[in-house]
Amino acid sequence: MCDQCLYLIAKADDDDFLDSLDLTHAERALLEKLYKEGEEAIADTLELQGKALDEAIQELSDELAADADELWKVILAVQAGDFFQEKFEQAVQDAFMPMFRLAGESEAIGINPEAKWEQENKAAAKFTKKLKKLVPAMNSTSADHMMRSFKRAIESGETPAERAVLVKEVSKQAANGEEGPFSMTRAVRVSRTISTAAANGGKLEGWKQSGLVKKKRWRAANNKRTRKDHREANGQTVDIEKPFRVGGEKLMHPGDPSGSAKQIVHCRCTMQAVF
Repeated sequence: MCDQCLYLIAKADDDDFLDSLDLTHAERALLEKLYKEGEEAIADTLELQGKALDEAIQELSDELAADADELWKVILAVQAGDFFQEKFEQAVQDAFMPMFRLAGESEAIGINPEAKWEQENKAAAKFTKKLKKLVPAMNSTSADHMMRSFKRAIESGETPAERAVLVKEVSKQAANGEEGPFSMTRAVRVSRTISTAAANGGKLEGWKQSGLVKKKRWRAANNKRTRKDHREANGQTVDIEKPFRVGGEKLMHPGDPSGSAKQIVHCRCTMQAVF
């Protein structure tokens, strides 16, 4: 799919979600700015990770570059360092947690003007930890994707030298963001996933701090791209402290980081307050 098409789809999803929040013009502008900053931070992290992997692959001898087991070791070695974990955590702190707080404060005070939003609360700290735990899953997806591509390259080559050339070409293409786990398409998907989690998580905390919301209702995005489990969850209403049951999983809100990738990646669902 073309980059402009992806941008238009993501923009429509953003608009739909933002419309579900009771935001002033200034708050909405800030939230949109945070969306973009988060996306750029994730894109930068993936680009650096792709380049680091490619540098390691290009240095391999032909024999090692054509060895799937050796390639797997290289991938794990690149991912094992603290650098990319720290980059991701910085993105969480700088863009996604402000999104959590903005959505929460807007909902709490919008529902109950007498409510006082607790800027530094245990829920926010706990949610930050949940977001950071997404890193291993993100790395695992990248590793699996690269290994599938490397194995196809190895199978296509007739000699060790040819296999090595193909593997290194696959690595270079991925590092350039042409396709694969380090592309802008992937960055948009990851950013959308975390943004949905942060904004819905903040929204739920805002409802709790308002003291007036008793229950919550799942609201699925109404189009053909919505996954079956989420369409079936549409309209499900539960106590504010209880989880939704979605596809056999328990989710406190759409995009809940505790859920599996199957249920949260690129989720575009929201919630409604029930008084």
